[in-house]
Amino acid sequence: MRSSSTVLSTLGLAFTSVALLASSAEAETSPEASSSVSANVGPLRNSRGSVACRLYQSGDGFPRTTKGTLTRRVKVTGATARCTFERLPPGTYAIAVHHDENDNRKFDTNFLGIPLEGYGASNNHTPAPRAPSWQESKFTLEREKTLELSIALRY
Repeated sequence: MRSSSTVLSTLGLAFTSVALLASSAEAETSPEASSSVSANVGPLRNSRGSVACRLYQSGDGFPRTTKGTLTRRVKVTGATARCTFERLPPGTYAIAVHHDENDNRKFDTNFLGIPLEGYGASNNHTPAPRAPSWQESKFTLEREKTLELSIALRY
């Protein structure tokens, strides 16, 4: 037979778990997290592979790292692809995309580091000799708004 303190501890953990689940469900549907952004990517060079879109909330690691990002991968079926990020809090963001033509989940480059696959960023700043910067690519997402972006790829 369990002691009353063990039963109370177990019940306390169960109620805490239920409360945490309820609060996380609230956060997903709260007005603070009701904005969305969609990136229409293209034109694509071909209809092979997938398009990877990464949403950054700060300039840390932009556009090279995947750490701390939300990622969407969309199978290519035509000349364009669309990535959507929903239930976002208002704030400043940037999106980096690449056309993963061989679907190996890597951004392929040659031995000199020159990209072999298409890439782009929000605000369409893709200078040839370097990667786009956070300052060039950032945008503001307002509360309870849906933002539609068009991102052109550089091959």
